[in-house]
Amino acid sequence: MRFDACADWYDVHAAPQRAFAARVGAFIQVAPGEEVLELGAGTGALSRWLCEHGARLRATDASPRMVALGRAAVPQAEWFLLDAFTGRLPQATLQVSSGLLQWADDPAAVLGRWKASLAPGGRMVHAMPCDPCLVEWRALVAESPLIWRDEAGWRAVFAASGLRVIRARLWMEPHQFPSALELVRCLHRSGVTGRPRLGPGRLRAAIRRYDALHQRAGQVVSTWAWLALEAVPV
Repeated sequence: MRFDACADWYDVHAAPQRAFAARVGAFIQVAPGEEVLELGAGTGALSRWLCEHGARLRATDASPRMVALGRAAVPQAEWFLLDAFTGRLPQATLQVSSGLLQWADDPAAVLGRWKASLAPGGRMVHAMPCDPCLVEWRALVAESPLIWRDEAGWRAVFAASGLRVIRARLWMEPHQFPSALELVRCLHRSGVTGRPRLGPGRLRAAIRRYDALHQRAGQVVSTWAWLALEAVPV
């Protein structure tokens, strides 16, 4: 993905991700003074919520530019550079992320590594977009940088990692954009699209088709879905 290159524009083009971060923060139920390790913190949308609700937060990201922007936006947290998929995690009693785990090539293996860094009695809360997120666009374009899983699929991944899901919450809501082109631009400029997967002709055709199918009153609708799972080691 292109998060480091797009860090300076991420907040402008990631309104759905920021909206879900607040919901994930409320779902986590952090206690005042609780020590929290956040993975893939980005520019700090979830970090800010956690700090404002009393967490003692260590926030991490693999992107140097994201860490710099996050540190400036949420100075209450301790920020440091860490690739959560390959680096060694510090021990934590509460480990959280939002919008990170879906990028793992083998999320079950990643969760197994993350589980090993939990302190005795610790818990983890990880949230991610899930099927049917962006279903309108995916119906027109089969290529995707992600493997899309529904709630049952993600629960199976957690179970395969030796984790027991004790709470779950799924949010679904529509987000509006001026056009399908603006939707695609927001995805691209927030860094989530990776290298180009469509030729220009196919991309233009998909955009025209999306507008024809989903434009109402000068806006197009895009479905977003976000799943949060709280889990503990079995």
